[in-house]
Amino acid sequence: MSKSFTKFIGQTVLTSLLLGAPAVAQTAVIDEVIVTTTRSDSLRIDNPGNIATLDPSQTVNLFPVELLNQAPGVHIHRGSGQEHLTAIRSPVLVGGAGAGSFLYLEDGIPMRAPGFANVNALMDALPQADGSVELVRGPGSALYGSNAVHGLVNFISAPLDESGASADIAIGSYARHAVSLQSAQDHGSFMTRLSLDLNGDADGYRDAQSFAQQKARFESAWQDGATGYRLSIAHMNLNQETAGYAASYEDETIARGNNNSDAYRDAAATRTYLRMTTDLDSGATLMLTPYFRTNDMEFRMHFLPGTANTTIEENSHNSIGLQVAYARDTDSVSYVSGIDIEATEGELTEVQSGADKYAFRSPTSIDYAQGTHYDFEVEAQVIAPYLHAVWALSDATDLTTGLRWEMTDYDYTNNTDTGRQGKLYRPANRSDDFSDVSPKIGLVHRLADNRRVFANLARAARAPQTTDIYRLRDQNKDGEVPEIEDIDSEVLDSLEIGYRAVYPALSYEATAFVMQKENYHFRDGNDYYETDGETDHMGIELSLDWMLARDWTLATNLTYAKHE
Repeated sequence: MSKSFTKFIGQTVLTSLLLGAPAVAQTAVIDEVIVTTTRSDSLRIDNPGNIATLDPSQTVNLFPVELLNQAPGVHIHRGSGQEHLTAIRSPVLVGGAGAGSFLYLEDGIPMRAPGFANVNALMDALPQADGSVELVRGPGSALYGSNAVHGLVNFISAPLDESGASADIAIGSYARHAVSLQSAQDHGSFMTRLSLDLNGDADGYRDAQSFAQQKARFESAWQDGATGYRLSIAHMNLNQETAGYAASYEDETIARGNNNSDAYRDAAATRTYLRMTTDLDSGATLMLTPYFRTNDMEFRMHFLPGTANTTIEENSHNSIGLQVAYARDTDSVSYVSGIDIEATEGELTEVQSGADKYAFRSPTSIDYAQGTHYDFEVEAQVIAPYLHAVWALSDATDLTTGLRWEMTDYDYTNNTDTGRQGKLYRPANRSDDFSDVSPKIGLVHRLADNRRVFANLARAARAPQTTDIYRLRDQNKDGEVPEIEDIDSEVLDSLEIGYRAVYPALSYEATAFVMQKENYHFRDGNDYYETDGETDHMGIELSLDWMLARDWTLATNLTYAKHE
């Protein structure tokens, strides 16, 4: 069975700089710097593929979705509170696919472990305290592995180089509020910055709907000889009263009602890293980044049918990791080689308090039984060496090559009865491993100082989410429990070509892409678990920024895409 989705998305924004949007030095746009592709500074105009740069200061504080939807090829749907579903060069993806197809980073470090992603990942981000956001549509460079399939989003901290303080306050209807405070201090031998963000709505548009969220980050930077240090500690807490699905948007009473008034989502996350960047005598740069993260979440699964919507899921994971990168420039080649290492311990429980939920078509058969649905733990290890190199073929042409080899190991422990429970299935204890090689090749040709054409051929792969392979249904369409041994990593091949131009008051980019994905993991319309889906994606994306006058800027993007 195949389904086709065609999207035409357009957005135009006219901004008055007199109303608070910061002025941009248009004459310097050609020198715009990005960091995501190589984890170090490089010129955006020479990037061998698409990348959008977004300014967090130009959007309302409450919802990062409003910021990211300014980029072409992006269509993120807001849900209740801080929930959302993402589409980047894809249809709107849900479940494990919605969580695992997009990589969300903070200063180049994944905000969640690869096998433990969440569809509502933007709730962890702190764009109010960031200097910029970089968004790649489709596969990332060789520096990024699992989850960087349909796209990646990198929230980048502002430089920590001067003292100052700021306060932003926004209020709106339904008791919406957002308060962002920031203070940076120069202590002589080191710098510090503290960022606080409080936002929420106390009286949502729908009945029994509200949320309150608190975010904070402490940063410090200092220099010791040839080594620069940057420390970051970030925390997020969310308390949300969730509104369930509305059966009608035309009937205002139904649209503003809430049949799931007991639904909620509570979440907390803490992330910290220490980045050490050393300039070596050889002219090379060595970057070491140890990091730690912890995530906890509890929510009511109000979207399950009947009495099963009393089910409470609790999940958490703790990770420790290390990024190692060695970068060097020569006359003929610039390269970055390194390795990413991460270890994670995660757990999940799912418990239904309501009575048994019987099948609609078979009233004597139980779909969801009262009691424990799942209770398991997973220990995961990821090791991924990579090489990214840019070769000067001529004065006007650069060739980019990349290769990443990512090895993922899962050690799964089932803490409840093995086998079927209603329509659910709990595998016995087991270990699984996945090995994925992702090659990349790109070409950039300089037509002039301010104009480029580029082409990029890339493969992206992701190991299954832990919920893809350990939170199973009782059978697939053939009547058998899906064999985990038959589940392979999801693989996407992408080809894009584009044209990019930058003028003193005008910049624009046009991109065309085709992508093919295999081993797509999803649940079909009959709630059967599929692991061998194939999808095709193609589209055209246009973006334009035009400074009409000193205080007025016109920004627009258009996307036409077909997914099947």
